[in-house]
Amino acid sequence: MAQSTWRVDSLMTTWPVRLAVADARHGSTPGVIRAVDTRNLHTQLQHVVTGFPAFADSGVVCYVDLYGEPKREEFRALLGMAQVYFPMIEGELVRQGLSKDFKYLPMALSAMNTLAGSSNGEAGLWMLSYPVAVRYGLNITADRDERRDTRLSTMAAVSYLKDLLARYHDPALAVMAFTCGPANVTRAQGRTSGATDYRTLYPQFTEGSRDVLPLLMAFIHLSAHAKELGIAPIPMLPAEAADTLRSDRELRFSAVSRTLGVEMGRLRALNPLLCGDRIPRLEAFVLPRGGRAQFEALADSVLREQQRLAAIPAIVPAQAAVRTINGREAINYRVRSGDYLGHIAMRFGVKVSQIKSWNHMRSDRIDIGDKLVIYVTASQRDRYERHKAGGTEGSEGPTNQVPIVKENVVRAQTPLSEFTWYTVQSGDSLYGIAQRFPGVDAKRLMEVNGITADIKPGQRLKIPLQQ
Repeated sequence: MAQSTWRVDSLMTTWPVRLAVADARHGSTPGVIRAVDTRNLHTQLQHVVTGFPAFADSGVVCYVDLYGEPKREEFRALLGMAQVYFPMIEGELVRQGLSKDFKYLPMALSAMNTLAGSSNGEAGLWMLSYPVAVRYGLNITADRDERRDTRLSTMAAVSYLKDLLARYHDPALAVMAFTCGPANVTRAQGRTSGATDYRTLYPQFTEGSRDVLPLLMAFIHLSAHAKELGIAPIPMLPAEAADTLRSDRELRFSAVSRTLGVEMGRLRALNPLLCGDRIPRLEAFVLPRGGRAQFEALADSVLREQQRLAAIPAIVPAQAAVRTINGREAINYRVRSGDYLGHIAMRFGVKVSQIKSWNHMRSDRIDIGDKLVIYVTASQRDRYERHKAGGTEGSEGPTNQVPIVKENVVRAQTPLSEFTWYTVQSGDSLYGIAQRFPGVDAKRLMEVNGITADIKPGQRLKIPLQQ
C-alpha cells in the first residue's frame, strides 16, 4: 500500500506548528533514536486500546516505521498538538458515555489540524462531511465553517460516533463507518460476503479512505510507546493573545495581511472559522495582540489595498508543459488573493520545500501576482488547464481551504436571479462546489436542483448567481 502523508504534511504548514518546530530545533540537542520494534504489534495494540478492536498488518507496520524514524519530527509535532486537544476530547467522550480510546480518531483523520480539508469536502479536526456536520447542528456557510471550531465539532463528532455505535452494534464497523463513511462499509461488505473485520474490509474502501485505519493503528502504537521510544512531543501553543474586531465594511484577509504585515498563515490560525479570503461586514475577526490600534490607524490603507488587489487578474495564460526526469509536468501558477505556500502545496499534493526549491526561494513569502513553477502529474496538469480555460483554477488533492470564485468576476457578468451551469468533476462535493460561488450554500443547491448531497461526476447542476 502506498503511504499517504498529506495529513501530517498539512499540519506542518500551520502557523503554530511552524513556530513550535522552529523553537524545538533551535533548543534541541542530538539524541539517540531508538528503532521501533514492530514484533507482536497486534498484541501490543490490544493492550493499549480496549474501547474498540485493534489490528495490525503490513500497512500498519509501514506507517509505524515511517513516523517512528524518518518522519519522527513530524510525529513529535502531531503528538504535541494531540496533547493540547486530548483533554477536551476525552471530556466529551466521557460526557456522552463513550470510551476515551476514541480520542485517537482525529490523529488519523486530520493529524489534529483544525484547518484541515480534503477535496471531497471534509473539514476540521474530525474531517466531518457537510451533510454530517449540518445534521449534527453545525453551521456552514460560504464564509464560516463551524467544523473548524474544536469544541463544537467535537460535540457533533462524538454524537455522530455514538449514533453509529448504536446503528452497527459493532465497534469495529462503527469506527470504519466514522472514519471512511458508511457507504464504504456497505460496499466493502457487499464485496466480501458480509465481513466485519478491519483487515478484510478496509482494502475494499475507496483510495482516499484506504489509509485512515492503518494510520490510526500506527499513531495509537506510537503514542502509547512514545516515552520508551524517545519520542518527546513538541510543546504546542495553538492560540496566542489577540484582539477581536468588527468592521462596518467588508474586508479581505489578503489586504489586511499585506497592509499590517501579518503573515497569512498567522491570520488563518487566529481565524479558523472564517474559511475564505472574505471577512463579511460586522463579522468578528481576530488580529494579534496590538493589532486593533494598528488596524484602526491603517483602515483606509487596507481598503485601498483591497481595491488594488481586486484589479489584479487571477489567471495566467496556459503555457506548454515541461516534462521533468520523473515524468511530472510544470504548470505556471500565479499567486492569488488569500494564497500562502502551505495552501498551494496542499492544493497540488506537493511539499512546501519542493515549491521553494523549484522556484529558488529563500523564504516562504509570496506576493499576489507572483508566478510559481509547480511540477504535477499529467492528470493534475490537464485538470488545472481545464479549470483555467473555464475561468477558475481547480484544486487537486487535499487543501486547507476550498477555492472560491472571486466575487467581482461573477457580479460583473450575471444579474440577479440568473443561473449558470456546473458539471460535477471527480472528487467534487456539493459543499465544495457551493464554496466556489459567492452567496450560495449547499442547501440552496439541493433546493434549486431537487437533489440530495449525493452527486456524481458528469452531473449538471444549476447554480443561482447574485448581483
